[in-house]
Amino acid sequence: MSAKKKNAKKSAKPAKPAKKVAARKPARHAAPAKKAAARKAAPRRAAAPKKPAAPVGPMICHWEIQSQTPETLQAFYSDVFGWKIDASNPMNYGMVSSGRGRGGIDGGIGGTGGTPGSRVLVYANVPEINAALATIEARGGRTLMPRTDVGPVIMALYADPEGNVMGIIEG
Repeated sequence: MSAKKKNAKKSAKPAKPAKKVAARKPARHAAPAKKAAARKAAPRRAAAPKKPAAPVGPMICHWEIQSQTPETLQAFYSDVFGWKIDASNPMNYGMVSSGRGRGGIDGGIGGTGGTPGSRVLVYANVPEINAALATIEARGGRTLMPRTDVGPVIMALYADPEGNVMGIIEG
């Protein structure tokens, strides 16, 4: 057969029918394209702030400035920070209201009790002072003032192994 006849036979053959392609159905869980795009574009909400972790040990409950001239420092801090300081007590100890209602810790400004120099003390609240002092001494600290009832509080003073003075208040 000649090449012309072969080509003619090829072109005379009926074309094979095209395979039918089944139309794909969207999956039942798939969202329409517009909704999916809108979901991706939406900003994420900020996570709610986490609550601070509960304290692990005794909380700081009071601070104190011990001064050679407490009246002078009471006036100074009242003027500088606007603190309300009430020294109307037998010891003329200035109870400082510095923001307990706003998360602050109230404190005091008083005399040194005969100790030379001035200092700032921080007090931690403990369930039982004598047990705390025993642990402090076992770890290298030393008791400066044993458990003492001073009226409004029961307290003690100690020095840590490096000589820093701290206070503890019972209950």
